[in-house]
Amino acid sequence: MKGKDTPIQILDNKFVGRGEVKGFIFRKIKSTELASIYEVDSNTSRVHYEVFRNKLAPVCIDYKRWVYSKTELKQIYPKAKDFGDWAWTYYSLVKAMRKFKMLNDDNPK
Repeated sequence: MKGKDTPIQILDNKFVGRGEVKGFIFRKIKSTELASIYEVDSNTSRVHYEVFRNKLAPVCIDYKRWVYSKTELKQIYPKAKDFGDWAWTYYSLVKAMRKFKMLNDDNPK
């Protein structure tokens, strides 16, 4: 499905969470084709960092009928259930950067 000319919507550099993370502020620290790292301010005294493998999903073009594009993809942010599988949380930026580097180094080009 993913081709060289397939349009891909990339996650925003900064956004405010919705749903289970309503009001959290997400700010992209670093991103490559393979992985991303975001700083998350959850309105507590301490920020944390979320590191994840980049995943793509088809763009929904008709929400009422659940119709998805066959040609356009979007990068998705992990949900709570994805942590420990393809996403990880760290309270240390150093540890988060280490995981980010590992995700990029471990994937063959």
